[in-house]
Amino acid sequence: MADYEAPWTPGPEVPFPVLLLNPEGDRHMAFDPANGQFYRLWQHKAPEQINGGEAILLRPTDIDLVLKQAMTWIMQHPGTDRAYRLGDEIIAGAKTAVVYFAQRAGAV
Repeated sequence: MADYEAPWTPGPEVPFPVLLLNPEGDRHMAFDPANGQFYRLWQHKAPEQINGGEAILLRPTDIDLVLKQAMTWIMQHPGTDRAYRLGDEIIAGAKTAVVYFAQRAGAV
């Protein structure tokens, strides 16, 4: 996920119905409600499956959008294995982000 990418805009060929576009033109993501999965979109590579925690860490300023997509999907698919895994992924990602920024602020 650390690969540098020049700014670009995904086109209509993206196979996912939910796009989370980054205003800087890089680090675009998608969410596939068919399987409750986040994907990192690349201009010159195939989409890369990432977990919910990685989605938060890829775009911490859009944590609200990531959580909204994940929590809506979890509520629509209660009791499924993927719902439990997705919940664990976003919890771990949110914790990692909070601890990182707390350390940077000198609060920890």
